[in-house]
Amino acid sequence: MLPGGKSNGLRHCLARNDMADFDKTEIQDDDEREDARQLSLQGNSPPSEIEGYSVVRRLGTGAYGTVWLAREDRTGRMVAIKYYPHRRGLNWSLLNREVEKLAALYSSRNIVRLLDVGWNAEPPYYVMEFVENGSLGEYLASGALGVEETVRITQQVCGALIEAHGAGVLHCDLKPDNVLLDAQYQVRLCDFGQSRMSHEQSSALGTLFYMAPEQANLEAIPDARWDVYAVGALMYHMLTGQPPYRAPDVQRKLELCETLQSRLDVYQKYINDAPLPDLHHHLKGMDKDLAGLVDQCLAVDPKQRLPNAQAILDQFSSRSRNRSRRPLLLLGVVGPLLLMAAMVPIFVGALSRNIDEMETQLVQNAQDRNVLTARGQATSLEDELENRLWDLEQVVAQEELIELMTELMQRPSDDVVAECRKFHNAPLEERPAWMQKLDVARQTADQQKNKRGKSLDTSWFLNDAKGRQLWRRDYSEATVGEYYAWRDYFHGTNQQYVKTSVPDDIKPITESHVSLAYISEATKRYMVALSVPIRSRSGEVIGVFARTLHLGDLQERLGQDIKGSEIALADRRTLQLLDHPWLKQEVFKDNSTQEVQEMFSKLVLDETAQQTIRSAIGEFHDAPETTEAITAGRTIDIKVPVYSDPVGKLQSDAVADGFSGEWIAAMSTMKSEKMPWLVIVQEDKSRALAPVAAMKRRATKQAWIAVLASLATMGCVWLFVWKALARTRETRPLGARES
Repeated sequence: MLPGGKSNGLRHCLARNDMADFDKTEIQDDDEREDARQLSLQGNSPPSEIEGYSVVRRLGTGAYGTVWLAREDRTGRMVAIKYYPHRRGLNWSLLNREVEKLAALYSSRNIVRLLDVGWNAEPPYYVMEFVENGSLGEYLASGALGVEETVRITQQVCGALIEAHGAGVLHCDLKPDNVLLDAQYQVRLCDFGQSRMSHEQSSALGTLFYMAPEQANLEAIPDARWDVYAVGALMYHMLTGQPPYRAPDVQRKLELCETLQSRLDVYQKYINDAPLPDLHHHLKGMDKDLAGLVDQCLAVDPKQRLPNAQAILDQFSSRSRNRSRRPLLLLGVVGPLLLMAAMVPIFVGALSRNIDEMETQLVQNAQDRNVLTARGQATSLEDELENRLWDLEQVVAQEELIELMTELMQRPSDDVVAECRKFHNAPLEERPAWMQKLDVARQTADQQKNKRGKSLDTSWFLNDAKGRQLWRRDYSEATVGEYYAWRDYFHGTNQQYVKTSVPDDIKPITESHVSLAYISEATKRYMVALSVPIRSRSGEVIGVFARTLHLGDLQERLGQDIKGSEIALADRRTLQLLDHPWLKQEVFKDNSTQEVQEMFSKLVLDETAQQTIRSAIGEFHDAPETTEAITAGRTIDIKVPVYSDPVGKLQSDAVADGFSGEWIAAMSTMKSEKMPWLVIVQEDKSRALAPVAAMKRRATKQAWIAVLASLATMGCVWLFVWKALARTRETRPLGARES
């Protein structure tokens, strides 16, 4: 579709005179730059009035002059006037050359027309026709063009070049900015500042990546094939959205060059050594004829290149003829086959619609079923987690324990740790009062779990306000006495710090917390911790009390509320799997801690699931680890029609077996903000859609039987007709005429 906006396209033609060629551009000194700056700050009045023209507005400002839109008083047509009030540094020979070439090509409808020149005026100026829709460079700013639009523009460019070459003018600097588009988006070629007459022997440098490699030589003699190469570069740019050979590596090399000659050498060598660009070969709608034409124009060896613009137009004509014949040839070959197979689309269409409807219905039913299951399991799991947190809260709320903990935390931690190590195996009545209180609390909780048919915790432990572990059940020599301020269960900031780099301002939790997953230093397995703060009588947090659960057997430890091989748990903050049928103890028994960490780090929900979750819970943070949905008091159900199990993406085939492929999944959050977990109920999509697949196979088989039967019937009819005609010819009386 053609763009609707208009721009002062003429400035692309005129401003080129200011820049001239990059080997002839004169460097402005400080005074000249200041003059140019002052020129750009001029008001809305033109430098002078020109008889016969009424200036409308300024179109643009260059280094050496300004371009103004004006109306010709006699005809009312719009023109562009360029004034040159800034004379210093201006290459008048280049301007004179362009004016001469434009004057010679005045009659061409595809070349911008020069209308008037005032070299002796003060300031000097020249008048050209106004081209409404800007340059092809602006047109391409929004992206590549289609094949047919590229062909149309290229044919008009070639038409302009044929007229120019016929007048003995070689453009030598064809590029998108030098191709203007008028009100009807017809081509107007401009900027003949670097053009040469066909008999001239002086070199002319074009623009990098549109300039033929042999042209990048200060001794090169102008050749019509330079313009042919530029046409190929234009076509490549219009088709692909970028000029040929332009790549970051060669651009960096060119930027490092300090001289013109070195830039030319780098450019020429790169094109001679690089493979022919072929991005256009892979475009949708591209045909071999057009792709081959671009290749012929871009041939590095000028002898292999098309000789001139007329040869390009001839190739377009040949392509057009071939394309016009193609439908007839195709109809002659494919028509009978299409006629015989007319019933196939009917069968296929009806079958596909039925299959799609059944699949949609089955997926929807599976999602609804999984949502109900996930919601129920989330509620059950939340109740169990809250119950376990409540147990801890009740323990630390006891008046006697508060007194004991207040006294304990005032003692040197080394003494407390030593006391724990000394009495951890002693009979209960021989242990210190604070240890007895904690041990009784653990035993009572275990008894309650046994009565309720729930599995026991992995461990209980006590940390002081600095994170040092003072007590643990079951006792572990590896952890008692160590500092764990870096653990999330201690500070509750939903991130795990490096053990050796704990922030100085880290503080213990002030409310109940469910931690991120971490590797236990005692068991070498991943686990989560439920932790509560211990407060003194004055309300100050003096320690952290916690209980832990291993990942991989959460389902069992939480009383088997979650069952089945198709149910998993994930942490909503990190979107990391916490529980899965595959995450059992045997998985990690032969792996090192580092291997376990690497494997576990891969068990993160994929991007599609993450986006679905964030959208459902109203979160749009880029970092999943910071996601905290506001779900207080309600459960959020999340449906994921196509879900990839993270376990199925592990590298080991033995691991991924049974969990790869697509799944239909539903997730449910928990109501409490303290329970940042997701329950995932997933169902193998292929298994859920197995009835549809079986029906599709049967229907497809029956459809093909029907098609083959139809073809066989048609063949029998044609055979019968052919034999009947043959018998008629054989029995016709000798000399009888056909009626």
